[in-house]
Amino acid sequence: MAYFKEHPPKKREGVYYIPQLYIKDTGWAQRLKANKEIEKELDDFEFKLRQTWRNYQKRLSLSNLTIEQWKLSEQLLRSDNHIVVEADKNLGGCVMERETYITKGILEHLGNKDVYKKLTRTEANNKTHIVRYKISLFLSKHKEDLSPAERNFLHEGLFKYNDKYPRFRMSAKVHKNPWKLRPIVCCAGTTLNCLSRWLDYWFQKLKPQITTYIKDSAQLLQKLKQVKQLPKNSWLFTADAKSMYTNIDTNHAIEVISKWLDSLPLPEGFPLAAVKAAMELVMCNNIFVWGDSYFLQLLGTAMGTSAACMWATIYFAVHEMGSIIPKFSNKLLLYLRFIDDIVGIWIGHQLEPAWKEFKEEVNNFGILEWEFEEPSKKVNFLDLTISIENKTIVTKTYQKAMNLYQYLSPMSNHPPSMIKGIIYSLLKTYKNQNTYTEDYLDVAVKLFKRHAARGWNKTELKRIILESNSKLEKQSLQPNLSAMFANPPEDATSPDRLFIHMEYSKNDMPKKAVRSIVNATLSNTLTELGISQTTVAYSRPKNIRDLLSKAKLHQADGKEVSKYYSGGPPST
Repeated sequence: MAYFKEHPPKKREGVYYIPQLYIKDTGWAQRLKANKEIEKELDDFEFKLRQTWRNYQKRLSLSNLTIEQWKLSEQLLRSDNHIVVEADKNLGGCVMERETYITKGILEHLGNKDVYKKLTRTEANNKTHIVRYKISLFLSKHKEDLSPAERNFLHEGLFKYNDKYPRFRMSAKVHKNPWKLRPIVCCAGTTLNCLSRWLDYWFQKLKPQITTYIKDSAQLLQKLKQVKQLPKNSWLFTADAKSMYTNIDTNHAIEVISKWLDSLPLPEGFPLAAVKAAMELVMCNNIFVWGDSYFLQLLGTAMGTSAACMWATIYFAVHEMGSIIPKFSNKLLLYLRFIDDIVGIWIGHQLEPAWKEFKEEVNNFGILEWEFEEPSKKVNFLDLTISIENKTIVTKTYQKAMNLYQYLSPMSNHPPSMIKGIIYSLLKTYKNQNTYTEDYLDVAVKLFKRHAARGWNKTELKRIILESNSKLEKQSLQPNLSAMFANPPEDATSPDRLFIHMEYSKNDMPKKAVRSIVNATLSNTLTELGISQTTVAYSRPKNIRDLLSKAKLHQADGKEVSKYYSGGPPST
């Protein structure tokens, strides 16, 4: 509170809460006490909730892991010789030798001195201290451009995470031949990432001005359905960026995005000067730790920070909207991008000079390079197979050959009703993705077989699938009426809605018991605060991936990262 008394808001008053910008479990609420009546009701609610929770605690059910599986998990977790990492593309977990993991990490990534600079611990601490000081200056300089909610968030992050470093880790690209490792930086819960979250909050407001942007395959489908009769010489093409994040020149990106922002009709209240300052702070100060070694990212998008995705998206969109599309507007019937993947419809032939010129123009921007698949009548993009048949677009669900289909097991600690939502959601996606009914039915049958293989009761599965399909069929019969009379979507950030977050357990109290306690203890508080709806939201408990795949690198004595980095694998 003292901070706000010294820095009263002068602009954008009244914005005291932004759902996208908050820090969990900070103790901040305890320092900002409400009146005595509300505090008493909150205390009564907490007491009654804990008391009722104890009454529901029964003898714990048996684990869904065998004793042998538990022992193996514990051995892998403590192993000096092996490490468990995630595979890209949801291909499950991988077990590899730690020496291979660390050696490849240095050879493929952190050994590149043009991209990463190795720091001593003292250098890392000093640089981090300077960054914290710069963020403090940022808060002071731009305080009038920030709402109380934004200042609260950034100020609290500055002091809560003062000694925490982002952690470097890697996932395995097992679908590649030869397989490689993909770098990941876990920045959650760090001071710099709080500023990056704030930057991403404002970047997100610019999405409507990026004409090439798509957020997922559902939005791609919407765009494809707007394409009607195609010219005879229409072709599909895709392109993939080469290591997009580390191949974006930081200084070039700052210059390009800054000029683009200057040219825009910005959203109301957009803090332009603060956003520009935050871009430089976030992208030029990505310091992280791997084992006993510290690194500063010299080049590219600050990996792992919240704004990284939108930063990369905006950067290349400037080139797309300013050069690529205007130059080839007569050849591009469609041009869209999902981060580092491009899909489009080309009018003409791949042997004509214009196609070569188009590819050269795409690659004529900074140091970022793109690899093209030559135009064809069929491409795989995201989770869709897109084809041109009889001058029209045809789509079907695309599933990779290596997909493990690791759906929830019936033994997992999840609400029993969750399977209904999963089946309905997947069938709805498949129905939307598949132009032909036979393709939809084929993938629906596979969905049944794969869930049955996970241990679900076949009779129950069949009932859920048939009910979900029937519901989807009814909705498809009157799509216009449904849209006309449907209730507007609920606003999850509405101030008149209270969320109570709980970790799900089979032995815990049901939602109706929680709501009963809310009604019995918080009625006056909810009325005073104008809250008309209470929602109990469950989070999942920790699973085996959380247990075995850690951001912090376990190192064996004598085999620390620094020893590999300085002289190669140590002798055993």
